[in-house]
Amino acid sequence: MTPNISTKKIKKLLLNPNQFFYDFFSKRIFPNEVYKNKDHVDNLKVCNDLINIDEINKKGITEYLKSNLKAGYGAVDGCDENSLLFWSGYLNRLIQLISSIKASMSMDITIYTLGGGFSVNFPHNSNFNSALVIQKLAAKSDFVIELSNMMGELKIIHCYLYDIDDEKIATIRSGKAFLRKCHINEIESIFSHNNESSRYPIDAVYTWVNQADPDWQKLWESTFQEEDFDADRFTNNDELKFSLRSLNKYAPWLNKIYIVSNCAKPNWLNDDKKITWIDHKEIFPEMEMLPTFNSHAIECCLHNIDNLSERFIYLNDDFILTQPCLPSDFYDETGRSVSYFEPYGMVHSKTKKKNLPDYLQAALNSSKLIQEKFDNYDARNLHRHVPYALKKSVLKEMEGIFPNEFYITRKAKVRSNSDINVTSFLYHHYAFASGLSVKSSLSGIIVRPENISQLINKDKFKYKILCFNDGNGSSNNKNYKKSTQDYLNARLKEKAPWEEI
Repeated sequence: MTPNISTKKIKKLLLNPNQFFYDFFSKRIFPNEVYKNKDHVDNLKVCNDLINIDEINKKGITEYLKSNLKAGYGAVDGCDENSLLFWSGYLNRLIQLISSIKASMSMDITIYTLGGGFSVNFPHNSNFNSALVIQKLAAKSDFVIELSNMMGELKIIHCYLYDIDDEKIATIRSGKAFLRKCHINEIESIFSHNNESSRYPIDAVYTWVNQADPDWQKLWESTFQEEDFDADRFTNNDELKFSLRSLNKYAPWLNKIYIVSNCAKPNWLNDDKKITWIDHKEIFPEMEMLPTFNSHAIECCLHNIDNLSERFIYLNDDFILTQPCLPSDFYDETGRSVSYFEPYGMVHSKTKKKNLPDYLQAALNSSKLIQEKFDNYDARNLHRHVPYALKKSVLKEMEGIFPNEFYITRKAKVRSNSDINVTSFLYHHYAFASGLSVKSSLSGIIVRPENISQLINKDKFKYKILCFNDGNGSSNNKNYKKSTQDYLNARLKEKAPWEEI
Protein backbone atom coordinates (compact mmCIF):
# COMPACT_ATOMS: atom_id res chain seq x y z
CA MET A 1 0.00 0.00 0.00
CA THR A 2 1.43 3.34 -1.03
CA PRO A 3 1.80 5.74 1.90
CA ASN A 4 -0.10 9.03 1.71
CA ILE A 5 2.59 11.70 1.29
CA SER A 6 1.32 15.24 1.50
CA THR A 7 2.42 18.10 -0.73
CA LYS A 8 4.19 19.63 2.26
CA LYS A 9 6.21 16.47 2.76
CA ILE A 10 7.12 16.27 -0.92
CA LYS A 11 8.30 19.86 -0.79
CA LYS A 12 10.37 19.07 2.29
CA LEU A 13 11.87 16.05 0.50
CA LEU A 14 12.92 18.16 -2.46
CA LEU A 15 14.22 21.12 -0.50
CA ASN A 16 15.76 19.34 2.48
CA PRO A 17 16.12 15.56 2.10
CA ASN A 18 18.08 15.16 5.33
CA GLN A 19 15.24 16.84 7.25
CA PHE A 20 12.66 14.69 5.49
CA PHE A 21 14.36 11.39 6.25
CA TYR A 22 15.13 12.50 9.78
CA ASP A 23 11.40 13.03 10.39
CA PHE A 24 10.53 9.78 8.61
CA PHE A 25 12.97 7.50 10.39
CA SER A 26 13.84 9.11 13.74
CA LYS A 27 11.25 7.19 15.73
CA ARG A 28 12.03 3.94 13.90
CA ILE A 29 15.82 4.17 14.14
CA PHE A 30 16.17 5.78 17.56
CA PRO A 31 13.04 4.80 19.50
CA ASN A 32 14.64 5.53 22.88
CA GLU A 33 15.82 9.01 22.04
CA VAL A 34 13.63 12.10 22.28
CA TYR A 35 14.61 15.30 20.47
CA LYS A 36 13.07 18.65 21.14
CA ASN A 37 12.48 20.76 18.05
CA LYS A 38 13.00 17.76 15.77
CA ASP A 39 11.42 19.76 12.95
CA HIS A 40 14.50 21.97 13.01
CA VAL A 41 17.30 19.42 13.07
CA ASP A 42 19.32 21.53 10.63
CA ASN A 43 19.38 24.28 13.25
CA LEU A 44 20.04 22.01 16.22
CA LYS A 45 21.91 23.83 18.98
CA VAL A 46 24.23 22.02 21.36
CA CYS A 47 25.26 24.14 24.31
CA ASN A 48 28.41 23.79 26.36
CA ASP A 49 26.41 22.68 29.38
CA LEU A 50 25.22 19.63 27.38
CA ILE A 51 28.82 18.40 27.11
CA ASN A 52 29.52 15.91 29.85
CA ILE A 53 33.24 16.39 30.54
CA ASP A 54 33.33 13.56 33.07
CA GLU A 55 31.87 11.23 30.47
CA ILE A 56 34.37 12.42 27.85
CA ASN A 57 37.27 11.87 30.25
CA LYS A 58 35.98 8.40 31.04
CA LYS A 59 35.13 7.26 27.51
CA GLY A 60 37.42 9.41 25.39
CA ILE A 61 36.30 11.86 22.72
CA THR A 62 35.79 9.25 19.99
CA GLU A 63 33.64 6.94 22.08
CA TYR A 64 31.70 9.93 23.42
CA LEU A 65 30.83 11.05 19.89
CA LYS A 66 30.03 7.50 18.84
CA SER A 67 27.57 6.91 21.66
CA ASN A 68 25.92 10.33 21.41
CA LEU A 69 25.51 10.18 17.62
CA LYS A 70 24.91 6.43 17.29
CA ALA A 71 27.89 6.14 14.96
CA GLY A 72 29.57 3.02 13.62
CA TYR A 73 33.25 2.12 13.64
CA GLY A 74 35.57 1.81 10.68
CA ALA A 75 33.86 2.38 7.33
CA VAL A 76 37.01 1.15 5.55
CA ASP A 77 38.04 -1.83 7.67
CA GLY A 78 35.12 -2.34 10.04
CA CYS A 79 37.12 -1.95 13.23
CA ASP A 80 39.28 1.19 13.29
CA GLU A 81 38.41 2.95 16.52
CA ASN A 82 39.50 6.33 15.18
CA SER A 83 37.19 6.41 12.17
CA LEU A 84 33.47 6.86 12.74
CA LEU A 85 30.48 6.41 10.44
CA PHE A 86 27.73 9.02 10.93
CA TRP A 87 24.29 9.50 9.43
CA SER A 88 24.49 12.66 7.31
CA GLY A 89 21.43 14.01 9.10
CA TYR A 90 23.62 14.31 12.20
CA LEU A 91 26.31 16.44 10.55
CA ASN A 92 25.05 19.61 12.22
CA ARG A 93 24.94 17.95 15.60
CA LEU A 94 28.43 16.49 15.16
CA ILE A 95 29.93 19.88 14.34
CA GLN A 96 28.11 21.53 17.23
CA LEU A 97 29.43 18.87 19.60
CA ILE A 98 32.95 19.49 18.30
CA SER A 99 32.45 23.20 18.85
CA SER A 100 31.36 22.60 22.44
CA ILE A 101 34.25 20.21 23.11
CA LYS A 102 36.63 22.83 21.76
CA ALA A 103 35.27 25.45 24.13
CA SER A 104 35.06 23.18 27.15
CA MET A 105 38.47 21.55 26.79
CA SER A 106 40.41 24.46 25.22
CA MET A 107 41.10 22.53 22.05
CA ASP A 108 42.83 23.47 18.81
CA ILE A 109 40.64 22.14 16.00
CA THR A 110 41.64 21.39 12.41
CA ILE A 111 39.14 20.00 9.91
CA TYR A 112 40.01 19.00 6.35
CA THR A 113 39.03 16.78 3.46
CA LEU A 114 41.54 14.37 1.98
CA GLY A 115 43.21 15.48 -1.20
CA GLY A 116 42.72 19.14 -0.37
CA GLY A 117 39.50 20.88 -1.30
CA PHE A 118 38.61 22.18 2.13
CA SER A 119 40.59 22.83 5.30
CA VAL A 120 40.12 25.12 8.27
CA ASN A 121 41.96 25.64 11.53
CA PHE A 122 40.53 27.02 14.77
CA PRO A 123 43.11 27.62 17.54
CA HIS A 124 41.84 27.17 21.08
CA ASN A 125 41.51 30.93 21.60
CA SER A 126 39.51 31.56 18.42
CA ASN A 127 35.81 31.38 17.62
CA PHE A 128 34.59 28.20 15.95
CA ASN A 129 32.58 28.92 12.79
CA SER A 130 30.08 26.06 12.82
CA ALA A 131 28.01 27.42 9.96
CA LEU A 132 30.99 27.58 7.61
CA VAL A 133 32.14 24.06 8.47
CA ILE A 134 28.67 22.56 8.05
CA GLN A 135 28.19 24.31 4.72
CA LYS A 136 31.51 23.07 3.36
CA LEU A 137 31.10 19.48 4.56
CA ALA A 138 27.42 18.91 3.74
CA ALA A 139 28.12 17.28 0.36
CA LYS A 140 31.40 15.55 1.30
CA SER A 141 31.81 11.81 1.69
CA ASP A 142 34.35 11.99 4.48
CA PHE A 143 36.62 14.39 6.36
CA VAL A 144 39.14 14.45 9.19
CA ILE A 145 38.83 16.24 12.53
CA GLU A 146 42.01 16.84 14.53
CA LEU A 147 41.74 17.90 18.16
CA SER A 148 44.60 18.74 20.52
CA ASN A 149 45.34 20.93 23.51
CA MET A 150 48.18 22.02 25.79
CA MET A 151 47.35 19.25 28.28
CA GLY A 152 48.54 16.59 25.84
CA GLU A 153 45.13 15.56 24.53
CA LEU A 154 45.37 14.42 20.90
CA LYS A 155 42.63 12.81 18.87
CA ILE A 156 42.37 12.27 15.12
CA ILE A 157 38.92 11.22 13.90
CA HIS A 158 38.21 10.26 10.30
CA CYS A 159 34.50 10.88 9.78
CA TYR A 160 32.46 9.09 7.10
CA LEU A 161 28.86 9.98 6.19
CA TYR A 162 25.99 7.82 5.04
CA ASP A 163 22.53 8.70 3.68
CA ILE A 164 19.20 6.90 4.16
CA ASP A 165 16.59 6.43 1.44
CA ASP A 166 12.85 5.74 1.76
CA GLU A 167 13.50 1.98 1.65
CA LYS A 168 15.58 2.28 4.84
CA ILE A 169 18.75 1.54 2.89
CA ALA A 170 21.89 3.26 4.15
CA THR A 171 24.39 4.28 1.47
CA ILE A 172 27.89 5.17 2.57
CA ARG A 173 29.15 8.03 0.45
CA SER A 174 32.83 7.06 0.33
CA GLY A 175 33.97 4.66 -2.36
CA LYS A 176 36.61 3.37 0.06
CA ALA A 177 34.06 1.76 2.38
CA PHE A 178 34.29 -2.03 2.50
CA LEU A 179 30.48 -2.11 2.22
CA ARG A 180 28.57 0.67 0.50
CA LYS A 181 24.94 -0.30 1.13
CA CYS A 182 23.07 -2.04 3.90
CA HIS A 183 19.79 -1.83 5.77
CA ILE A 184 19.79 0.74 8.55
CA ASN A 185 19.18 -2.01 11.11
CA GLU A 186 22.51 -3.57 10.09
CA ILE A 187 24.66 -0.50 10.73
CA GLU A 188 25.35 -1.37 14.35
CA SER A 189 26.16 -5.04 13.71
CA ILE A 190 28.37 -4.37 10.68
CA PHE A 191 30.20 -1.25 11.77
CA SER A 192 30.41 -1.56 15.54
CA HIS A 193 32.73 -4.50 16.10
CA ASN A 194 35.90 -2.50 16.79
CA ASN A 195 37.65 -5.88 17.07
CA GLU A 196 41.21 -4.62 17.35
CA SER A 197 42.36 -7.97 18.75
CA SER A 198 41.68 -9.64 15.39
CA ARG A 199 44.40 -7.60 13.71
CA TYR A 200 47.81 -9.08 13.20
CA PRO A 201 50.64 -6.99 14.71
CA ILE A 202 52.48 -4.61 12.40
CA ASP A 203 55.80 -3.08 13.44
CA ALA A 204 57.68 -0.07 12.06
CA VAL A 205 61.42 -0.05 11.38
CA TYR A 206 63.66 2.98 10.79
CA THR A 207 67.28 3.30 9.75
CA TRP A 208 68.85 6.45 11.15
CA VAL A 209 72.17 8.27 11.08
CA ASN A 210 73.39 11.47 12.69
CA GLN A 211 76.53 12.89 11.10
CA ALA A 212 77.00 15.22 14.11
CA ASP A 213 77.52 12.26 16.43
CA PRO A 214 81.27 12.30 17.44
CA ASP A 215 81.42 8.51 17.63
CA TRP A 216 79.90 8.19 14.17
CA GLN A 217 82.48 10.66 12.82
CA LYS A 218 85.28 8.59 14.35
CA LEU A 219 83.91 5.48 12.65
CA TRP A 220 83.85 7.30 9.32
CA GLU A 221 87.36 8.69 9.72
CA SER A 222 88.77 5.31 10.71
CA THR A 223 87.19 3.71 7.66
CA PHE A 224 87.67 6.48 5.07
CA GLN A 225 90.63 8.50 6.29
CA GLU A 226 90.86 10.90 3.37
CA GLU A 227 87.27 11.08 2.18
CA ASP A 228 84.50 13.45 3.25
CA PHE A 229 80.93 12.20 3.70
CA ASP A 230 78.00 13.42 1.60
CA ALA A 231 76.07 15.96 3.69
CA ASP A 232 72.88 15.37 1.70
CA ARG A 233 72.95 11.67 2.58
CA PHE A 234 73.95 11.81 6.25
CA THR A 235 72.80 15.18 7.65
CA ASN A 236 70.32 15.05 10.53
CA ASN A 237 67.61 17.76 10.68
CA ASP A 238 65.40 16.18 13.36
CA GLU A 239 63.39 14.42 10.66
CA LEU A 240 63.23 11.35 12.88
CA LYS A 241 61.46 13.25 15.65
CA PHE A 242 58.75 14.50 13.33
CA SER A 243 58.45 11.19 11.50
CA LEU A 244 57.87 9.43 14.82
CA ARG A 245 55.34 12.10 15.78
CA SER A 246 53.51 11.39 12.54
CA LEU A 247 53.29 7.68 13.41
CA ASN A 248 51.95 8.52 16.85
CA LYS A 249 49.38 10.85 15.32
CA TYR A 250 48.28 9.04 12.19
CA ALA A 251 49.15 5.35 12.75
CA PRO A 252 48.55 4.72 16.48
CA TRP A 253 47.70 1.07 15.71
CA LEU A 254 51.38 0.21 15.09
CA ASN A 255 52.76 -2.41 17.46
CA LYS A 256 56.50 -1.80 18.04
CA ILE A 257 58.90 0.72 16.51
CA TYR A 258 62.53 -0.30 15.94
CA ILE A 259 65.24 2.25 15.14
CA VAL A 260 68.38 0.78 13.56
CA SER A 261 71.50 2.92 13.90
CA ASN A 262 75.20 3.08 14.72
CA CYS A 263 74.71 6.43 16.47
CA ALA A 264 73.69 7.44 19.97
CA LYS A 265 70.02 8.04 20.67
CA PRO A 266 68.99 11.69 20.29
CA ASN A 267 68.55 13.61 23.55
CA TRP A 268 64.84 14.16 23.01
CA LEU A 269 64.07 10.42 22.85
CA ASN A 270 63.14 8.90 26.20
CA ASP A 271 62.92 5.20 26.99
CA ASP A 272 59.52 3.91 25.93
CA LYS A 273 58.07 0.42 25.79
CA LYS A 274 56.97 0.97 22.20
CA ILE A 275 60.42 1.93 20.86
CA THR A 276 63.51 -0.30 20.69
CA TRP A 277 66.95 1.02 19.72
CA ILE A 278 68.87 -1.47 17.56
CA ASP A 279 72.63 -1.30 17.00
CA HIS A 280 74.05 -2.56 13.70
CA LYS A 281 75.93 -5.24 15.65
CA GLU A 282 72.64 -6.86 16.58
CA ILE A 283 71.55 -7.59 13.01
CA PHE A 284 74.69 -8.05 10.86
CA PRO A 285 75.77 -11.69 10.57
CA GLU A 286 79.53 -10.90 10.55
CA MET A 287 81.29 -8.21 12.55
CA GLU A 288 83.83 -7.79 9.72
CA MET A 289 81.05 -6.11 7.77
CA LEU A 290 81.02 -3.25 10.28
CA PRO A 291 81.17 -0.33 10.51
CA THR A 292 78.97 0.30 7.53
CA PHE A 293 77.66 3.49 5.97
CA ASN A 294 75.74 1.70 3.23
CA SER A 295 71.96 1.87 3.56
CA HIS A 296 71.60 -1.01 1.09
CA ALA A 297 73.71 -3.21 3.37
CA ILE A 298 71.71 -2.27 6.46
CA GLU A 299 68.43 -2.93 4.66
CA CYS A 300 69.66 -6.44 3.80
CA CYS A 301 69.68 -7.18 7.56
CA LEU A 302 66.40 -5.72 8.84
CA HIS A 303 64.68 -9.11 8.98
CA ASN A 304 67.32 -10.20 11.54
CA ILE A 305 65.88 -7.91 14.25
CA ASP A 306 64.93 -9.98 17.29
CA ASN A 307 61.18 -10.25 17.96
CA LEU A 308 60.32 -8.34 14.79
CA SER A 309 56.74 -9.01 13.66
CA GLU A 310 56.12 -10.93 10.46
CA ARG A 311 54.64 -7.78 8.91
CA PHE A 312 56.54 -4.54 9.27
CA ILE A 313 56.72 -1.16 7.59
CA TYR A 314 60.15 0.20 6.77
CA LEU A 315 60.59 3.97 6.82
CA ASN A 316 63.42 6.33 6.11
CA ASP A 317 63.57 9.07 8.73
CA ASP A 318 62.47 11.66 6.17
CA PHE A 319 59.08 9.97 5.60
CA ILE A 320 56.20 11.91 7.17
CA LEU A 321 52.58 10.77 7.49
CA THR A 322 50.17 13.70 7.20
CA GLN A 323 46.78 11.95 7.12
CA PRO A 324 45.24 9.02 9.00
CA CYS A 325 46.63 5.70 7.80
CA LEU A 326 45.22 2.21 8.29
CA PRO A 327 46.81 -1.25 8.17
CA SER A 328 44.95 -1.72 4.88
CA ASP A 329 47.18 0.97 3.36
CA PHE A 330 50.05 -1.50 3.69
CA TYR A 331 48.55 -5.02 3.79
CA ASP A 332 45.45 -6.33 2.07
CA GLU A 333 42.67 -8.36 3.67
CA THR A 334 44.57 -11.63 3.10
CA GLY A 335 47.78 -10.27 4.65
CA ARG A 336 49.70 -9.65 1.43
CA SER A 337 51.94 -6.59 1.40
CA VAL A 338 50.98 -3.60 -0.74
CA SER A 339 53.58 -2.20 -3.16
CA TYR A 340 53.46 1.38 -4.43
CA PHE A 341 55.39 1.38 -7.69
CA GLU A 342 56.36 4.47 -9.63
CA PRO A 343 54.15 4.78 -12.74
CA TYR A 344 57.17 4.93 -15.05
CA GLY A 345 59.83 2.29 -15.62
CA MET A 346 63.34 3.66 -15.04
CA VAL A 347 65.09 0.29 -14.82
CA HIS A 348 65.95 -1.63 -17.97
CA SER A 349 68.05 -4.79 -17.85
CA LYS A 350 69.56 -4.06 -21.29
CA THR A 351 70.62 -0.49 -20.59
CA LYS A 352 74.03 0.52 -21.95
CA LYS A 353 74.40 3.65 -19.83
CA LYS A 354 77.48 4.01 -17.67
CA ASN A 355 77.87 5.80 -14.34
CA LEU A 356 74.29 5.22 -13.25
CA PRO A 357 73.25 6.70 -9.87
CA ASP A 358 73.95 4.18 -7.11
CA TYR A 359 70.26 3.57 -6.36
CA LEU A 360 69.53 2.92 -10.03
CA GLN A 361 72.52 0.59 -10.40
CA ALA A 362 71.30 -1.40 -7.40
CA ALA A 363 67.82 -1.60 -8.96
CA LEU A 364 69.36 -2.79 -12.23
CA ASN A 365 71.27 -5.54 -10.39
CA SER A 366 68.06 -6.54 -8.62
CA SER A 367 66.10 -6.51 -11.87
CA LYS A 368 68.50 -9.02 -13.39
CA LEU A 369 67.97 -11.35 -10.44
CA ILE A 370 64.20 -11.09 -10.86
CA GLN A 371 64.52 -11.90 -14.55
CA GLU A 372 66.59 -14.99 -13.75
CA LYS A 373 63.97 -16.16 -11.26
CA PHE A 374 60.84 -15.26 -13.25
CA ASP A 375 61.32 -15.70 -17.01
CA ASN A 376 58.32 -13.67 -18.15
CA TYR A 377 58.48 -10.88 -15.59
CA ASP A 378 60.25 -7.61 -16.41
CA ALA A 379 60.98 -5.59 -13.25
CA ARG A 380 61.31 -1.94 -14.26
CA ASN A 381 59.51 0.25 -11.74
CA LEU A 382 61.08 1.64 -8.59
CA HIS A 383 58.99 1.74 -5.44
CA ARG A 384 57.75 5.23 -4.63
CA HIS A 385 59.28 7.29 -1.81
CA VAL A 386 56.65 6.16 0.68
CA PRO A 387 56.84 3.61 3.53
CA TYR A 388 57.70 0.09 2.35
CA ALA A 389 55.39 -2.73 3.48
CA LEU A 390 57.49 -5.87 4.00
CA LYS A 391 57.12 -9.42 5.32
CA LYS A 392 59.91 -11.07 7.28
CA SER A 393 59.28 -14.53 5.82
CA VAL A 394 59.57 -13.23 2.25
CA LEU A 395 62.86 -11.47 3.02
CA LYS A 396 64.28 -14.67 4.51
CA GLU A 397 63.08 -16.59 1.47
CA MET A 398 64.84 -14.10 -0.81
CA GLU A 399 68.07 -14.37 1.14
CA GLY A 400 67.91 -18.13 0.73
CA ILE A 401 67.56 -17.75 -3.05
CA PHE A 402 70.11 -14.93 -3.49
CA PRO A 403 72.63 -15.54 -0.66
CA ASN A 404 75.66 -14.32 -2.60
CA GLU A 405 74.04 -11.01 -3.55
CA PHE A 406 72.97 -10.40 0.06
CA TYR A 407 76.51 -11.19 1.25
CA ILE A 408 78.24 -8.91 -1.28
CA THR A 409 75.90 -6.01 -0.47
CA ARG A 410 76.39 -6.41 3.26
CA LYS A 411 80.16 -6.30 2.85
CA ALA A 412 80.17 -2.98 0.98
CA LYS A 413 80.94 -0.15 3.45
CA VAL A 414 79.27 2.45 1.20
CA ARG A 415 76.99 2.05 -1.77
CA SER A 416 78.69 0.21 -4.60
CA ASN A 417 77.97 -0.94 -8.16
CA SER A 418 77.47 -4.51 -6.94
CA ASP A 419 74.67 -3.65 -4.45
CA ILE A 420 71.10 -4.82 -4.56
CA ASN A 421 68.37 -2.62 -3.07
CA VAL A 422 66.18 -5.05 -1.18
CA THR A 423 63.57 -2.82 0.44
CA SER A 424 62.96 -0.35 -2.38
CA PHE A 425 63.02 -2.68 -5.37
CA LEU A 426 63.92 -6.38 -5.09
CA TYR A 427 61.40 -7.32 -2.41
CA HIS A 428 58.42 -5.71 -4.12
CA HIS A 429 59.01 -7.25 -7.54
CA TYR A 430 59.85 -10.65 -6.06
CA ALA A 431 56.75 -10.61 -3.86
CA PHE A 432 54.49 -9.39 -6.66
CA ALA A 433 55.78 -11.95 -9.15
CA SER A 434 55.28 -14.65 -6.49
CA GLY A 435 51.71 -13.58 -5.72
CA LEU A 436 52.73 -12.41 -2.24
CA SER A 437 51.98 -8.70 -2.74
CA VAL A 438 49.55 -6.47 -4.61
CA LYS A 439 49.92 -3.11 -6.34
CA SER A 440 48.12 0.02 -5.28
CA SER A 441 48.33 3.81 -5.41
CA LEU A 442 48.86 6.39 -2.68
CA SER A 443 48.96 10.18 -2.57
CA GLY A 444 52.52 11.20 -1.81
CA ILE A 445 55.18 13.65 -2.92
CA ILE A 446 58.92 14.23 -2.60
CA VAL A 447 59.36 17.67 -1.05
CA ARG A 448 62.12 19.75 -2.59
CA PRO A 449 63.14 23.44 -2.53
CA GLU A 450 61.19 24.09 -5.72
CA ASN A 451 57.84 22.78 -4.46
CA ILE A 452 57.80 23.37 -0.71
CA SER A 453 56.03 26.74 -0.96
CA GLN A 454 53.16 25.01 -2.76
CA LEU A 455 52.98 22.41 0.01
CA ILE A 456 52.88 25.07 2.73
CA ASN A 457 50.08 26.95 1.02
CA LYS A 458 47.38 25.31 -1.10
CA ASP A 459 48.54 21.68 -0.88
CA LYS A 460 48.90 21.49 2.91
CA PHE A 461 46.35 18.67 3.21
CA LYS A 462 46.62 17.13 -0.25
CA TYR A 463 49.04 14.26 0.36
CA LYS A 464 49.03 11.31 2.75
CA ILE A 465 52.82 10.79 2.69
CA LEU A 466 55.63 13.33 2.35
CA CYS A 467 59.31 12.61 1.80
CA PHE A 468 61.68 15.44 2.69
CA ASN A 469 64.46 13.93 0.62
CA ASP A 470 67.75 15.84 0.59
CA GLY A 471 69.63 15.98 -2.69
CA ASN A 472 71.45 18.31 -5.04
CA GLY A 473 72.77 20.38 -2.15
CA SER A 474 69.41 20.93 -0.44
CA SER A 475 70.99 20.20 2.96
CA ASN A 476 72.73 23.60 2.71
CA ASN A 477 69.67 25.50 1.48
CA LYS A 478 68.75 27.65 4.51
CA ASN A 479 65.42 28.86 3.11
CA TYR A 480 64.36 25.31 2.33
CA LYS A 481 65.38 24.10 5.79
CA LYS A 482 63.49 26.93 7.49
CA SER A 483 60.37 26.28 5.42
CA THR A 484 60.62 22.58 6.25
CA GLN A 485 60.90 23.27 9.98
CA ASP A 486 58.01 25.74 9.89
CA TYR A 487 55.80 23.22 8.12
CA LEU A 488 56.65 20.35 10.46
CA ASN A 489 56.26 22.48 13.58
CA ALA A 490 52.80 23.51 12.42
CA ARG A 491 51.48 20.13 11.19
CA LEU A 492 53.13 17.99 13.88
CA LYS A 493 53.27 20.28 16.87
CA GLU A 494 51.97 17.61 19.28
CA LYS A 495 54.75 15.79 21.11
CA ALA A 496 54.74 12.00 21.18
CA PRO A 497 54.73 10.12 24.52
CA TRP A 498 58.41 9.16 24.13
CA GLU A 499 59.68 12.73 23.82
CA GLU A 500 61.45 14.46 26.65
CA ILE A 501 59.21 17.07 28.26
